[in-house]
Amino acid sequence: MDWIKKCYSRLLIDNHITDLQPKFMSKFDPEQYVAMVRRSGVKSAMVYSCDHNGNCYYPTRVGHMHANLHGRDIFGETVRLLREAGIVPVAYYTTIFHNNAAKSHPEWRARDINGVDHHGRYHYCCPSQPGFLAFTMEQLAEVAAYPVDGFFVDMTFWPLVCQCPACVEKFGGPAPETIDWNNPEWVRFQRFRERTMAEFGQRLTDHLKSLRPKCSVVHQFSPVLHGWYLGQSSGIAAASDYGSGDFYGGRAQHRLGAKLLDAYTAHPPFEFMTSRCVNLNDHTSTRSEEELFLHAATTLANGGAYFFIDAINPDGTLEARTYERLGNVTRRLEPFTRCIETLRPRLEARCGLYFSMNSCVNSALDGVPLKELAEGSSNMGIRCNPLADEVSATGELLTRMKIPYRILTDRTEDWSGLDTVIVNNARYLSPEECARMREFVRRGGTLIATGMTSLQEPEGKCSGNFLLADLFGVDFTGEFTDTVSYLKTPEEGLTACLNDRCPLVRVRDAELLGTVTVPDYPANDPELYASIHSNPPGIDTDYAGLTLHRYGDGQCVYLYSTLLRHRNASQRAVGERLFRRFVSGALRSNLPPSTEVTLLRSENGSLVVALVNDQEEPSSVPLFHVEIEIPCAPVKSVRRVSDGRQVPVTMRDGKLLLTLERLDEVEMFEIIHQ
Repeated sequence: MDWIKKCYSRLLIDNHITDLQPKFMSKFDPEQYVAMVRRSGVKSAMVYSCDHNGNCYYPTRVGHMHANLHGRDIFGETVRLLREAGIVPVAYYTTIFHNNAAKSHPEWRARDINGVDHHGRYHYCCPSQPGFLAFTMEQLAEVAAYPVDGFFVDMTFWPLVCQCPACVEKFGGPAPETIDWNNPEWVRFQRFRERTMAEFGQRLTDHLKSLRPKCSVVHQFSPVLHGWYLGQSSGIAAASDYGSGDFYGGRAQHRLGAKLLDAYTAHPPFEFMTSRCVNLNDHTSTRSEEELFLHAATTLANGGAYFFIDAINPDGTLEARTYERLGNVTRRLEPFTRCIETLRPRLEARCGLYFSMNSCVNSALDGVPLKELAEGSSNMGIRCNPLADEVSATGELLTRMKIPYRILTDRTEDWSGLDTVIVNNARYLSPEECARMREFVRRGGTLIATGMTSLQEPEGKCSGNFLLADLFGVDFTGEFTDTVSYLKTPEEGLTACLNDRCPLVRVRDAELLGTVTVPDYPANDPELYASIHSNPPGIDTDYAGLTLHRYGDGQCVYLYSTLLRHRNASQRAVGERLFRRFVSGALRSNLPPSTEVTLLRSENGSLVVALVNDQEEPSSVPLFHVEIEIPCAPVKSVRRVSDGRQVPVTMRDGKLLLTLERLDEVEMFEIIHQ
């Protein structure tokens, strides 16, 4: 697996072309393919062995070979030519989304409660079906016979809530008829889905490792942000050598997604995939060079390997202009790529942001019959995932305030170096996770928890109180607010929390910093209301809205609502005041809110400071006379990465002062300590 340590620039050329017309894939030329990859300047290329249509690009014994290849092994030829060109070949293989297998074997199909077994062009197989598992193992063995250095297994997630006979038998009966995240039986069913998919992924990984022990194996992990429906868990990360996924949610999602992939990565670096088109549904609308540059720079600034996705033309040809553009981007990135590739740094921060995959549920679906559930199948769309929304908004706020942070998960055991941990609405926490949080606070840390954090164990069990009630210093009453409520504090007055039912709690032995105010009438009652358009505050209660509790040598702040999820000025003001008081590690600078600053610690102990000026405008406006202060150990020297020049070491109030006369898009500094 040494290749992953050496390749921080990677490429995939999407190839999901059918054989419905003789011209499709008729002009594919492995030599042109490799020439284009070389023109892009990347060090690794992922090559299709089998696509979503179930078309194989090599002679397969157990599946369907693309008819227009007439037996020609273009996968093998391309892999050989890439290796001869010094480019690391990685095999792409699709599972679950496998049209040929699903159409050829109806008994393998995934089916929901209504008998739906596909959505549009995509047909699905179920991982619980023994025949499909055996077929997948055989195809992967065929692919593993080629001299590739790694395998990317795509679509290892649920495209629907499967109720095929194999799933019903494996679960021990049909799924509960109604979605209800308060019902342990429904939660148990969800955990069954997650375990089944994780076990499937792990079996594929173990199989490939048995055939090619030195090769890397990774599964598509973009569903980490897409909620419960796709049925992924941290078990998919456990089945992968590093984190990998493609995301399409813009700048904020990219910044969060990169840190998530880093947190789940066993063998760094993670890879963050960026389509050269605006999304995978668009074949021609190309991102600008600046967009591609900033996407890649953001990944590098978080310690990851950037990864471009192109799409092949139906006839099998590639657009030379695309690879010239990618080559331009790669050359501009070269000093930054070389720095990250050489130092192999990881994110460093005094603030941790907790992400609970178990808690990525949608309580708004409570009471919806499973037969009436309407969800799409894509992993590319924006789904309703309140926890991810709140974590993302919290991450944005930290970025705006120049507070570097890293992600913590249920798999993160090392909390060293952290002063503050923020836990957003992590409803389902295990006793082990709770113990880790208690110990962190007991030893002097600050924990900020919101909403329903620790209300239930992962399998749905609930005692009627928070598992961390002793840490919070508050008790859950068993009641919730309506979908509109208000936090009342002396500093900010009333601040709205909208579209969420929040737990009502009473102080046990915590300090009361704010209370809850509710409307006079139920939200959106058609007859009883104060204002026809809204639900204004009406009744002040003595329920705790914001509290502070001392525990051991540390402290815990509890916020009753998902207020941090909202990105409006009034909610952000509350969040900023809260973080200024309780979150350490803020960097003093004159940078605008849109600029991200990350700190990365290298293997040799040096510190890398990365600045990415990514704005909402199509072309980022340069920043002038930039200053930023970095708390760090005594400094021996500072090197500016863009041009390799040494810059003067200037200390101010015990902190290193970095200055730039002009910041266009990205800059990095390597700091060597005395």
